[in-house]
Formats: sequence, C-alpha cells, structure tokens
Amino acid sequence: MLKPRQEALIKALVESFIHDAEPIASSFLVEKLREKLSPATVRNEMADLEHQGYIFQPHTSAGRVPTAKAYQYFVENYLDKDKALTNKEKELILEIISAKVEDREKLKNMAKAIADLSKQGVVVTFSECDSYYTGISNIFAQPEFHNIDLVVNLSAVIDKLESRIVKLLDPDRKEPEIYIGGKNPISEDCALIVFNFEIGKFKGIIGLLGPMRMDYQKSYTLIKESIKLLK
Repeated sequence: MLKPRQEALIKALVESFIHDAEPIASSFLVEKLREKLSPATVRNEMADLEHQGYIFQPHTSAGRVPTAKAYQYFVENYLDKDKALTNKEKELILEIISAKVEDREKLKNMAKAIADLSKQGVVVTFSECDSYYTGISNIFAQPEFHNIDLVVNLSAVIDKLESRIVKLLDPDRKEPEIYIGGKNPISEDCALIVFNFEIGKFKGIIGLLGPMRMDYQKSYTLIKESIKLLK
C-alpha cells in the first residue's frame, strides 16, 4: 500500500517524464509537490518507491524514471476516462467521418489523424488477415528509440504486427484497454491502447502503439472519443 505522499510522487514523476523524457531529480519533485516536503524526505520516499519497483535510476548520477509498474498505477488511478476531445480535435475527426468516401478509406484517414494528433503509431485491424498501420515513424522518433537495440527489437515486432494485433480481437470489449510493458503482446518496450470499432460492414479494433512514456490521457481520449463519433 502506497502512502499518499508516495502516490503524489508517482503522479508528479510520471507526468513530468511523459512531458520531458528526462530523468527526474528529487530536487525537482520537492518544488513540484503541493505538500511541502524536505529534500531528505523526498529522497527517502523515492528510495522506497525504487525498492517497490515503481521507479529506477538509469545512471548513478541521474534522476529516476518510471517503470511499467508506475505507468500502470498512474493509468489505474489518474486517468480520466470521460475526458472529451478538444474542439479542434473533434472538428478534425468529424470532418474525416463526414467525408464522402468508402468506410475503409474513412477509417484509414481517421487512423492517420489519430497518429498525427497523438504522435504515436496506429494500427487498424479490419479482419483476421487485413490490417493497416500508420505513424510508425512517430514511434522511432521518440527519445527512447535512439537506442539501436530497441529499434531492432521493435522493427522485428512491426514485421509481425498483423499476426499479433489480431489476437486482441474481442467483441465484448466495452472500453479501451491499455497494455503496458510486459502485459503488451506487441512489445514489452511499448504501451498499447486498443478499442473496438464498427462502421458499415467493418468490425475490428484500432490500436495506438507507442513508448511506455506515451501521453496516456491524450491517447486514451483520442481512441475512445474518435470511435464514439463513428456511431
């Protein structure tokens, strides 16, 4: 069980790392937290969080970064599942949906828009052997993938993306589902958000793939609200 101040630390650390992609120093968190804590107290709490597996120190002189466990905690406790699209985002998606094109092309255009807005990759599975993906370059542009090993691993995964994503087809899914790290069947180095769609004769899933450091709130809202607009 986490203490309230540890919960606040995880929230602040995850939000800051998502925004800046830089290890977070305890001195930064001292300034960011609403509750005024001494630097020594923050360091002690950070050490405890590291022991519990929520954060780690990539280099001896660096700050801390979240683990998959921290992102999972953040998603389960701080994600607003009812957040709306911005007016600009909604207008863009509605413009795509109302376009006089075939449903398949409409879905592909919506996937491109979601990829552009989220800066992540998007895959649409129309049926068991029929998928489309876009925005993969967005993933490789993220700071995490300056590591050549991660690039090689993810490139191999993308080659098999269609066969892996189809395993997530679930007609009973009512809300977007988030898979992080080791729970992600696509890649343990990434996060994945999937949701069902239905338009015309097409039924399938749309998935948003990116680093674990993705903006979960923005990504979740884009997936959920865009698909709701299809109906």
